[in-house]
Amino acid sequence: MFNAPAESVIQCRDLSALIAAALFNKHGSAMLNAAALLGGPAAHRRCLRLMSQISESRSLTRSLRQELVWLHRLVSLDLVGEPETEETARFAMIDPLDPRVEEICLEADHLYDLLVAISDLDPGCDVILPEIFDLSAA
Repeated sequence: MFNAPAESVIQCRDLSALIAAALFNKHGSAMLNAAALLGGPAAHRRCLRLMSQISESRSLTRSLRQELVWLHRLVSLDLVGEPETEETARFAMIDPLDPRVEEICLEADHLYDLLVAISDLDPGCDVILPEIFDLSAA
């Protein structure tokens, strides 16, 4: 779906953008499946848009980082709990023994690792640090 960027493009990209692009290049289909299962068509489109923007971006802008945090919150079930949300309704329909559950957990771990790596590369990042600290106790 997403081709590896040309060598000249790689040289112009910052490391966090490269790491994010590599993650989505390897796990993009699984991320899209998780987004669709947990958030429906709107979440699927949002994830697809995020993947496209990351594949074309030279750096991770504030809005891209916010979208990465959103996706991590979605796959880590942080958006589940309010009775009237689509995420809660969709989560309630998932069988815990469904093999997709393990895949979603793995993708949540991959996204967490990505957020930690981005934070390590940019300690002043005020978008990702609160996300990491909020989830470290979970």
